[in-house]
Amino acid sequence: MKKWLKIILIIAVVGIFAGAGTVYYIFNMPHRDVEHEKLAYTIEASMLYSEYSNNEEAGNSKFGNKVIQVSGKIAEISRDAYQVSITLADPMEGVNCALDSITIVDNKAFVESLKENDTITLKGKCDGFDMIMGVVLTRCYIVK
Repeated sequence: MKKWLKIILIIAVVGIFAGAGTVYYIFNMPHRDVEHEKLAYTIEASMLYSEYSNNEEAGNSKFGNKVIQVSGKIAEISRDAYQVSITLADPMEGVNCALDSITIVDNKAFVESLKENDTITLKGKCDGFDMIMGVVLTRCYIVK
C-alpha cells in the first residue's frame, strides 16, 4: 500500500473516533441544575416584565440565561398531561413560567391546588422576552 494512502486512512479513522466522541459527549452532557444553582436576581413579576418591556436588550443582558426568583400573583394556569405553565402578573403582559417535570411530580398535590390570584414564588432560568407570552422562564421550581 502506498504511504500517502496509509496516512489518509489513519487520519480518517482518527477523525471518525473524534467525531463519535464529540457527538457522544454532547448528547450525554449533564443538564443545568437550576434548582440548586445560585440566584442571580430576586424580583417581582411586574417589575421583571416592565424592565423587559421598556428595553428588551437591556433586559436580556441583565437577566438572560440567568437563574432568577420571581414572585407574584397567579394570573393564569394551564395544565396538560406533562406540563404546567403559570403566568404571573397579567395574562397578556406577564411572566410565563414552565414548571420543571420533577417539580410537578414532587409537589403534585400543591401544584394541583394552585388557583388564580394565589401568590407564589418561583425560581427558574430566564429565556428572554416573547411578544406573545411576555417574559419566559423555563425549568421553574416552586420556592417554599
